[in-house]
Amino acid sequence: MQNSVPLNSVLNERLIINGGERDVNEVSKEMAAFINLPVNIQDALKRSNRIVFVANNPSISTDQLEKLLQPDDILVLFNHFIHPDFFANHPLASALPKLLFFRQIGDSKLHFGLPPRSNNVSVMKRMAKSAPIGILLSNQSYQFPSPHEDPSPSDDPISSERTLIIPPAVQALLQSAQHHSVLSDRHPVVADYPCFSDVHSSVPSSGFLLYRLLLAAREHLQNVQKAVLPLKLLMLGFNDNDKTAHFWHGHNWEFERREMSSPPPEVEVIRQY
Repeated sequence: MQNSVPLNSVLNERLIINGGERDVNEVSKEMAAFINLPVNIQDALKRSNRIVFVANNPSISTDQLEKLLQPDDILVLFNHFIHPDFFANHPLASALPKLLFFRQIGDSKLHFGLPPRSNNVSVMKRMAKSAPIGILLSNQSYQFPSPHEDPSPSDDPISSERTLIIPPAVQALLQSAQHHSVLSDRHPVVADYPCFSDVHSSVPSSGFLLYRLLLAAREHLQNVQKAVLPLKLLMLGFNDNDKTAHFWHGHNWEFERREMSSPPPEVEVIRQY
């Protein structure tokens, strides 16, 4: 993917990488993408043949996943990801490296999919015991908020089944550069994204942001290794029609659908509804 927008046009954005900051002008867009990943995922990318992005699409079944997944895949899961027990317990799926992305909720301290919102914290503990995992949080590290700090509790009410704290084992993951890093919504890989000026916190969707990030990270690996990579991207359940428009209006769905309708050769998209 060509870098059509100069990095220095991104409002002097600074990358938060493994607990520290680095000016985006110091590195290429592709290198910025790679080093912004948790170390576990950087290492896994060097050994894998395919990155499988699993959308939170209810039409995706565990039977389909069982037939689709391969032993040299990396999985990318989003927020309150679907089929958590399958990914934690299935003999193959549990053994695959996983990158989990949790999106910050506006300007709050909260992230979708982590306490006190609905979450899979107990599943994350099991995942970490079975295979390398990486945790990407958008915009800021996890700040262990209390339930009363939720600005919109009625959007996702707390139930008796909700885990309201992050146990020490998962806290350790969130405080380790091996497992955790922070990804800016304004990362250079989406410098050309047409946000809406009239929508507060208008940003790329989680799927599109991670798609661009890992596509660029793949290119960095190819540049470093000076060889054609076997590494492919598979997008499962990501669609390019207007059915996405009913989701949050701060994402530019038209722009994302247009790009995903004609992906590069190393990307396969399985669209389903």
